Amino acid sequence: MRKLFITAALLVPVAAALGLGGCLLEDREVEVVLNDEHCEEFVEHHIIANYTTPAIIELGEDLDSLLVDNEISLDQLVDAFLVSGFYEVREFSHTHDWEISGIITVERLDMTGVGPDTLIVYSEISLENELGVKTQVDLHADGVAIVNQAMDDYITGANPSLLLMVVSGEVEPLPSEGDPLDFIWEACLNVQLIFTVDTEMLDPL
Repeated sequence: MRKLFITAALLVPVAAALGLGGCLLEDREVEVVLNDEHCEEFVEHHIIANYTTPAIIELGEDLDSLLVDNEISLDQLVDAFLVSGFYEVREFSHTHDWEISGIITVERLDMTGVGPDTLIVYSEISLENELGVKTQVDLHADGVAIVNQAMDDYITGANPSLLLMVVSGEVEPLPSEGDPLDFIWEACLNVQLIFTVDTEMLDPL
């Protein structure tokens, strides 16, 4: 995204060289959208069907790094929000398939009483068929509100962290000590950041 913006900015001196130097340049503040993914891995090893698996997103630290990598200061950031999510089974090797259902919840770790609420519902996942596949999910409003509030708080100076929790539902066949459920998957949250930049643009008038 930054590369596209720089290319557009270079059009100003090029236009002047082509004889448009009589046009006035106007200082303007424009908004730019930056997309990013926040993915957390869940390592699953279970001998019973009822299990929970936690993963922590250090959202504040991740956003700090994202701003630094893109040469953006916090005071340029005007909005940030969650737009979509997906999961992917990364590793699975077994003599038979497994089918799982359940939810992934989200809560704030940097403050009390915010969550957990459902963020993702997954249903009848065939681990064998889903291996290496990025599957889009419908996000639940209560969980989305927690993530969006965390990003709003980041803009105002907070350092939010989130706890994602896999909560199992149905597992077929049932795991056991002799036949444990083993796989690795990840949940990814796609976010958009909107920030402002100052630039000079041609004034057509």
